[in-house]
Amino acid sequence: MTRTWLLAASILGALTTITGPASGQQRDVRTGPVVTAAISTYNGERTMRVTGVLEVTADRTIDGDVAILNGPVTVAGKITGSLVAINADVRLASGASIGRDLIVVGGTVTGREGASVGGEVMRQAELLRYHLEGQRLVADEEPAYDEAWWKRRPRRRPERSDDRSWRDLTFTSAHTYNRVEGLPILVGPRIHQVTDWGRFTLDAFGVVRTAGPMQWDRGTLGHDVTSELQLGRKLGVGVGGRSFDIVDGVENWQMGDAEVGLGAFVLHRDFRDYYRRHGGLGFVKLHAGRDADLTMSLGNERWERARERDPLSVARGDDPWRLNPAMDEGPMHLASAQLRVDTRRWEGSPWGGWFLNAEWERGTGTLARDPGLLAVIPVPEDVQYTRAFVDARRYNRLAPDASLNLRFVTGGWLSGDRLPTQRRLSVGGPATLPGYDFRRAWRVSPDVLTCNGTVLPGAPALCDRMMLFQAEFRSDFGIGWVRDDAHDDWWRPGLNQRASWVLFADAGRGWNIGAPNGATTYPKGSLPDFSTFRSDVGIGIDFGSVGIYLAKATTTAREPVNVLFRVQHRF
Repeated sequence: MTRTWLLAASILGALTTITGPASGQQRDVRTGPVVTAAISTYNGERTMRVTGVLEVTADRTIDGDVAILNGPVTVAGKITGSLVAINADVRLASGASIGRDLIVVGGTVTGREGASVGGEVMRQAELLRYHLEGQRLVADEEPAYDEAWWKRRPRRRPERSDDRSWRDLTFTSAHTYNRVEGLPILVGPRIHQVTDWGRFTLDAFGVVRTAGPMQWDRGTLGHDVTSELQLGRKLGVGVGGRSFDIVDGVENWQMGDAEVGLGAFVLHRDFRDYYRRHGGLGFVKLHAGRDADLTMSLGNERWERARERDPLSVARGDDPWRLNPAMDEGPMHLASAQLRVDTRRWEGSPWGGWFLNAEWERGTGTLARDPGLLAVIPVPEDVQYTRAFVDARRYNRLAPDASLNLRFVTGGWLSGDRLPTQRRLSVGGPATLPGYDFRRAWRVSPDVLTCNGTVLPGAPALCDRMMLFQAEFRSDFGIGWVRDDAHDDWWRPGLNQRASWVLFADAGRGWNIGAPNGATTYPKGSLPDFSTFRSDVGIGIDFGSVGIYLAKATTTAREPVNVLFRVQHRF
């Protein structure tokens, strides 16, 4: 029987941020260098202005500058001056010629390889809010806070520039929904102060968990306070600290918060496990702009089990939730390092980019192992372990409308004692092997997806190590979702880009370290044979971020075809 998973962006209206400006603070107008150049050209006396669709055919030449509002624009012929596209996509045909600059605000550019641009190519992805005073275009101020509080805002508001100071009092969700907390709400001040030598940031949030029963205790209330002092504007070093009493997820790398939240809210299925963390840490961060950073931290915290509660869900609300698996409990001292590199935004790399997230962690402490699973009360034991995790991706544009993307993920135990339950791994489910059900792969024998976790309450991830390969080919249909009014984009998330069809394949498995048994356990210095990996293939349609996919397991014939709805790219 075909099974359907609905994994879409959280429709919870509480995923909003309500903020207010500090006393005396003025609202900002977006006037970065790209916007400034675009507005200056648009308002030029001799600029040809067009609102809506514009097509410059191969036999046509336009003298002077051209400016487009709410396009799109297709150029196969020649423009002797600059081309400005505001809230519009630009498609350049082979042989197209632009004599001076190409400036795009709030849109995309395709076909640059086969076209000639005599000046600079400048682009800003963010849409421009504007109004017209006669024929003159003027950039709008930010909307008053009491006029836009209901619009969906991410926790870190993208319209705020890292180059400007601001302060506010924030009321926002934690941007997920789960069977342990319901919808956690964050309330507190935020400060972002920019100076000549760097900047200072402070996020001080109280946490209110809405899953019942709500009581005046740590089950309902928590906190999360982070502060950082950064020296250097683009390149430099930052030092900071964090104090927290939070519920954190196990294997957060698999799926985004929005998808996990909607799975719980709509379908009564939670695709993540959770545990409580209470403590603090200090960190040092070496940063290279937005593209790379290295963070090293030392922390002291206490881990506790988080029990499932009874939050609201739309479907199957009377069914019991999947148990949140038992976790190891006790105090831990953690030393960690994390390297992040992301070149996908580089305009100088039109043929793709890299994403790398590499983590190393050393943990020491005293843990009561697997509380609640043993017939006797567990005796706390000293624990010392080392663990690593790597997520590497390569995005390759084969043509303006086609790309081949590759991903390799691996991680797990390196040395020391057995990993705590909070740090073990698994594969299987919508984000890793969509041909196999999440924590329900009872037809997989031996169980190389959870390493026999499915026989325990809550089906926890129990693998010491895992490895995953993913590949996908994407190609546009050539159908775009026309953005007639930039102000309307908020109500159609995920439907504001070109539709693509997707072919994909995945292969992966997990295993334990120990005395070899030829099934799920191998010596620490060896890898399982690749013939033992589980794999799947599939096809789908992606409408920008919302997509529908069909996936079929290829190594377990009894697994039926799975149908999945997702609200973000596969990776």
